[in-house]
Amino acid sequence: MSVPPHLRPVLLATAVVCAWVLLVDLFLPGFGATLEGLPLQLRARSSYPDRTSPVLWIPLTDERADHGSSRHALAVAIGQAAAQGAAATVLAVPLSSPDDNKDLARVRTLLESPADPLMHARLQNWETELDQDAELERAIKAAGNVILYADATHLPLDRFTAVARGVGMEPAMGTDADGVTRRDRLYSRAANNTLVPSLSFAAWLASHGELDLHGALSDHAIDLAASQLHLYGNGEWLPQMGLPASDARGTPHRALSDLGSAQTALIAGRVLVIGQGPNELTLIHGPKLSVGEAVSQRVISLESADYGQQPSLSWLISLAAALAIIAWVGLMAPKRSRYAQYRWAAVWMVALWLIELIALLSAHLWIPLMAVSLSVPWAVASLSLLKRRPAKPAVYEDYEPLSLTGPRASAHPRHAGHEKTQPVEPDSVKHAKAPSLSDISKALNARLQEPTKEEVTDLLLGKKQRPAPPTLGRYQLEREIGRGAMGTVYLGRDPRLNRIVAIKAIPLAEEYDERDLGEARARFFREAEMAGRLRHPAIVTVYDAGEDAGIAWIAMEYLQGTMLNQHAMPDTLLEPHTALEVVARVADALDYAHANDVIHRDIKPANIVIDPASRSVKLMDFGIARNTNTSNTRSGIVLGTPSFMSPEQLEGGVITGRSDLFSLGVTLYQLLAGQLPFRADSMTGLMNSIVNNPHPPLRTIRPDLPPSIGDIIDRALQKNPDARYQRASEMATALRAAALQLMS
Repeated sequence: MSVPPHLRPVLLATAVVCAWVLLVDLFLPGFGATLEGLPLQLRARSSYPDRTSPVLWIPLTDERADHGSSRHALAVAIGQAAAQGAAATVLAVPLSSPDDNKDLARVRTLLESPADPLMHARLQNWETELDQDAELERAIKAAGNVILYADATHLPLDRFTAVARGVGMEPAMGTDADGVTRRDRLYSRAANNTLVPSLSFAAWLASHGELDLHGALSDHAIDLAASQLHLYGNGEWLPQMGLPASDARGTPHRALSDLGSAQTALIAGRVLVIGQGPNELTLIHGPKLSVGEAVSQRVISLESADYGQQPSLSWLISLAAALAIIAWVGLMAPKRSRYAQYRWAAVWMVALWLIELIALLSAHLWIPLMAVSLSVPWAVASLSLLKRRPAKPAVYEDYEPLSLTGPRASAHPRHAGHEKTQPVEPDSVKHAKAPSLSDISKALNARLQEPTKEEVTDLLLGKKQRPAPPTLGRYQLEREIGRGAMGTVYLGRDPRLNRIVAIKAIPLAEEYDERDLGEARARFFREAEMAGRLRHPAIVTVYDAGEDAGIAWIAMEYLQGTMLNQHAMPDTLLEPHTALEVVARVADALDYAHANDVIHRDIKPANIVIDPASRSVKLMDFGIARNTNTSNTRSGIVLGTPSFMSPEQLEGGVITGRSDLFSLGVTLYQLLAGQLPFRADSMTGLMNSIVNNPHPPLRTIRPDLPPSIGDIIDRALQKNPDARYQRASEMATALRAAALQLMS
């Protein structure tokens, strides 16, 4: 089953986007996690814990916090924190084993043996002094706001759990596929189906007076979190994880020894996190964080509402982005040039990145779009796999070559920095010369004819070869795309650059006597060089020029679109503001050409091409086909197109750029009114009308248009060149001002 050509880009884009997403999710999950985590990293870099935050971290230098040698210090710290009004104290150290003090074990052994009362009393005092577990238990009970650390391998002793405010499980969630910790969960479900908070969430609840003694979350605690934290779903969130404490902008912290001498204002109302715990939380922008420091930063995120969430429907937004990319790549991108495709691909990627960043920074919502955004350049690149079918070049249909009689003023460009266009001699690859345009047409027709069965057999056996494509210079001609009275336009290919071009061919040998052929040839190449120097977005690019067996040719940019004369009839007129903008762009091109001493001399809608897909405007035919003069063997040929000529052009006067502006005014009049401003039954009457008679005011035909547009046309169509616009840029400015007036 064949796929319609217009659906092939859509299917290809769908396949590429889906393949890219599957590749990232299934085969490169680490790369995908790093990619999607870039916005979170950027957000973390842009915000660090505040020194005035309601959390203070007290790291322990003794890593043996699970033993009695440190529990006395913990008990003292808990007592000092409670005395100074700490809102809650978090012990981020494992308390899963009893004190292994050997002296305490020896004293307890002696207590089991008979002894005199005095010695027994002393042993009991020694036991009390050495039993730091009991001391820590008393401190936890007295404080009443202590949260204990627990994980899968470190559960606090029952004696501590019984007197603590609550227990928090850490880590609540694992790392992403790239080994980086980005997510956390406020609570998890235990084996008995109760909800157990994470260590950071337990600290936050305790500081707000909500948590039962054994750490199981009540419905009221969940409701409190939902109302104050605005979290939803299963409690998953994205805490703001900054730099480690070793950095000057890291977590606010103090030494354990500073608690005794600290001012009450430093401790009162704050959450204290004491201890380090195992270093097992990895951040992409720094070393691993200890549990204590990570809990501190998480509590800061909760207290300051500085965290992110991934909406449950974020996958739907990512899917919508992928579908939008497929639609654009499959339907819109094929209509644009390669440069425009990649330019818009970059716009798509930046737009998706901005959407993700703005949602994260302003609404704290994380919508992963990074991976799907990188599918855009791959999808655009895949379009090169599809063979482009050249659109029908309406630009050259009904081509009307321009002829002239009478002298023409030669123009010499002022800029010498451009590459000079010169006749191109035949390449080293020899092709048969085309002696005439009729021979070229016969050769092209022969290549288009279907071969007979006998010819197919001969071709397969190598007994016969297909007719070689005719050539002009080094360019291979593929088909005829336009024909006029003075020449023909062919679709050609430059084999050296593999570039499609338009070849305009003029049979100089047929148009001129032998005595005038040399002068005509010199004028042709002079004007070809003149046009080849022009480099402007609104002027067709001339690549090359030459002569082959008496046929002068010029290779130029192959245009696709429609000629403006298709919109010069009453039932096909453009919107007025569109017509004004098109003519303004032509005026920009003329201003550039006039600045380079180039006068077009034949401005008319048939020489202006518009491409709706790319919204481009191109002005063509800068004098290339106007080399016949009074020595031409043909009769009745006049310079340019009479209906668009200026009075001085018809009278054989001095031609300046203001003559082009008169012709541009006639063009604008026809595009808006659907008729020419000067009409007559004969050539003589037409010329007399242009030279002597005023044109009908535009308001008599289009009363719906503002008077400013008629004023522009009236000034452009002045008989005296000095009364017109003196520069094309002035006319362009007036046109755009009128267009803005229409749009307002």
